[in-house]
Amino acid sequence: MNLSIIIPVYNVSKYIEKCILSVLNNNLEHGYEIIVIDDASPDNSVKIVKGMMEIYPQIKLFRQENMGLGGARNTGILNAAGEYVMFLDADDYLKENSLKNVINFASENKLDILEYGAIGLTENGKEVYRNSKFTKNISHGYEYLNNNNYMNSACNKLYAVSFLNKYNLIFQERIFIEDFEFNTRAFYHAKRVQAIENILGCFIQTPNSITRNANSEKNLKMVKDIQEVINLTVEFQKEKSNFRPNINKIFRQRIAYLTFTLLYNLIKLSIDKKHRKLIIENLKQNELYPIETPLRDRYKNLCRILFNNEFLFMTLHNIKQLFKN
Repeated sequence: MNLSIIIPVYNVSKYIEKCILSVLNNNLEHGYEIIVIDDASPDNSVKIVKGMMEIYPQIKLFRQENMGLGGARNTGILNAAGEYVMFLDADDYLKENSLKNVINFASENKLDILEYGAIGLTENGKEVYRNSKFTKNISHGYEYLNNNNYMNSACNKLYAVSFLNKYNLIFQERIFIEDFEFNTRAFYHAKRVQAIENILGCFIQTPNSITRNANSEKNLKMVKDIQEVINLTVEFQKEKSNFRPNINKIFRQRIAYLTFTLLYNLIKLSIDKKHRKLIIENLKQNELYPIETPLRDRYKNLCRILFNNEFLFMTLHNIKQLFKN
């Protein structure tokens, strides 16, 4: 079997049929499976999936109890029979007739990871962003990261199942931004990485995204999870870098990006002053603030410079609230 497509399901009855049909409409004919992971979804998503299973034998359904997106993907990896796996969120979909060439490209080149193109869309179909590139040569994972601005998502990549199993690569469970942490480890171990310009993924920017949600409990969890991923990345650097300059360079870039993301979300998610001060002090103690390593994105790097002024950073939240009101 060539491919296992892993789709976690939780409260996605509005989207799940279109998502699955986008795989079925790719004319793969045989050699693939669609692994749907029910994360104890309370809506009728599973009923929709079961109805489709009566027509399409390629669909397999597994259930787990609230393990989150990372846990659902891990269940999918554990049950995957394909040579490669791809992760597809249930509120996203694939472009029609886009998949076969990408699978063949990965298999023919014996890649550990293949990155493919994706677009971001609003729910009414307006394109928000487009990310696509082609790399001529096969690279080691961290060489690839050093030379390419890639997407942090796990949903625009094929991963060889044998590669994931060899290095016991699984996702952290029940946390946000699990993709970033997973890919830090995956690209470290990968010896054969390449990008293809083909656009496959259509990522819907839904209003329930954490960055668009006013739920204070979820916002605090997002901040806590970013801190956890920073800690995990720092520990992985200590374990794996061995003072090699090229490896340490990538770790510094990724840790700087995470730290910037943490600071950015303290403002964006309107985290209160007490929590902001505690987090800044913690970053200082761990020598992560100010952020010394430049960021690749020019806008984010300018923000990094502004954020490095602690007084200005603490004031930005008040300015944001003033404009909001």
